[in-house]
Amino acid sequence: MIKVLLLALTCAKFGKILLTVGTMALSIWAYSLLYGWPFAAGFVALIFVHEMGHFVAARQKGLNVGAPTFIPFFGAWISLKDQPMNVETEAYVAFAGPFIGTVGALACYFLARHYDSRLLLALSYSGFFINLFNLIPLSPF
Repeated sequence: MIKVLLLALTCAKFGKILLTVGTMALSIWAYSLLYGWPFAAGFVALIFVHEMGHFVAARQKGLNVGAPTFIPFFGAWISLKDQPMNVETEAYVAFAGPFIGTVGALACYFLARHYDSRLLLALSYSGFFINLFNLIPLSPF
């Protein structure tokens, strides 16, 4: 009985990872239909970096948070199972995604300049736009 319980708990943890990986793969496929798979993979990776900024910040503040979930052409989100208790915590979690995402886009920019890569340059500009868009002061962003 204990083995079955441990197996169920392990599968539940892998289920969260599989949901994130599966929705990322679906997003890469959808974006690749329009932009090609190299750009699609980089774009989804930049969205993932952005969402992990929110995820890590929420965990640092002691909030229970779910793994990122992606929806093609809409973006991604992390589900906060605990709501922030004050404005400072909410702002910290909200700004962490664009901050870390901008660091990722900046890395793409410098790599693009170093390797003279138009793909990385396009990804960096897209990443900067995503993170700037996420700073719009509306609730879902």
